[in-house]
Amino acid sequence: MKYNILVADDDRFVHMFIENAIESEHHDYRIISAFNGQEACDLAFSQEVDLIIMDWEMPVMNGIDALDYIKSDPNTADIPIIVITSTGNLQTAFEAGAIDFIKKPLDRVELLVRVKSSLSMFKLIKSIVHQSEILEEQSIELEQKNARLEEEQEKTDTLLLNILPYEIAEQLKNKGSVDAKTYRRVSVLFTDFKGFTHISEELSPTEIIKELGIFFAQFDEIIGGHFIEKIKTIGDAYMCVGGLPLRNKSNPIDTVLAGLEMQEFVNELNDEKIKNGFKPWHLRLGIHTGRVVAGVIGKKKFAYDIWGDTVNTASRMESAGEIRKVNISGDTYKHIGEYFDCEHRGKIEAKNKGEIDMYFVHGLKPEYAEAGSKIKPNKKFLGILSEY
Repeated sequence: MKYNILVADDDRFVHMFIENAIESEHHDYRIISAFNGQEACDLAFSQEVDLIIMDWEMPVMNGIDALDYIKSDPNTADIPIIVITSTGNLQTAFEAGAIDFIKKPLDRVELLVRVKSSLSMFKLIKSIVHQSEILEEQSIELEQKNARLEEEQEKTDTLLLNILPYEIAEQLKNKGSVDAKTYRRVSVLFTDFKGFTHISEELSPTEIIKELGIFFAQFDEIIGGHFIEKIKTIGDAYMCVGGLPLRNKSNPIDTVLAGLEMQEFVNELNDEKIKNGFKPWHLRLGIHTGRVVAGVIGKKKFAYDIWGDTVNTASRMESAGEIRKVNISGDTYKHIGEYFDCEHRGKIEAKNKGEIDMYFVHGLKPEYAEAGSKIKPNKKFLGILSEY
């Protein structure tokens, strides 16, 4: 299948960069070029477009106005749009209907990942809609096949409603059940927004879901880059774990790196909120490393979950933490202290756990971080991590 990608940017170098990056990776993409917002709208309405990559600042019509115009037309409203922007414009871009964003200066790897992700999502949605339409037509035209179609639809719905790790889903499909497993060393990460109850009282349900959606969508993306499995969200709490279902030794490092990225994202978004006169959402984040049992529960609605004292302790790390910081236990520190700049808090009282050694992680040590960053590993550290 050949995808048509509309690139809208007044900088010809950006067009060359995107075209070279995409076409060097795959020949199934055709680039359509626009150099201002109005031209982008005209092309979106006149040609079959599968994805739009649009700059924020353009002549004639800027990116946000073009985005609004495209999303307002039913014929183009479903086209996924990636906005090229700065961090400061993120909330406005999402509110206008952007599905994703790319920061300047453009990075080839990030560009390809976001393009593939957006196209895959668009293809899946189109496929599901198309399949549903076919099933509905067959149900009307062929009454004798109703039972079979309903059964297949139920199976499809079940798969869509129950998101499981790939390995677990395969085991469930092949065996009809999933055996519970003990993992001797995983790292559990919890987040929670301080004062969420008070915040929720000032917002409508739609606004709350929208705000949480922005945060959790970015958290999903962050942990996806660190081999971490999302377990669930409960209200404003987010829970994930590194080191399962595929075992690895790097999970304490993976989760700490992810935690630092999460806090950085939230802090940057909060700075924007404050600048625009909105109240910030302050995040607490805690990590603990230890043993858990993992398995699938439920018969109709399957859920992959983890149990054990490690989970409870990780939750205590979050509640005993402070906003804008990554709080870890001594057990996690033992595995990451060599590489990260950590502040020993001493033994802190944790509910129903007694006193526990806790540390704040401020970032990677300078010798392991890229210049100008505390959370982005350099080549030296990536080499060390690859040996785990």
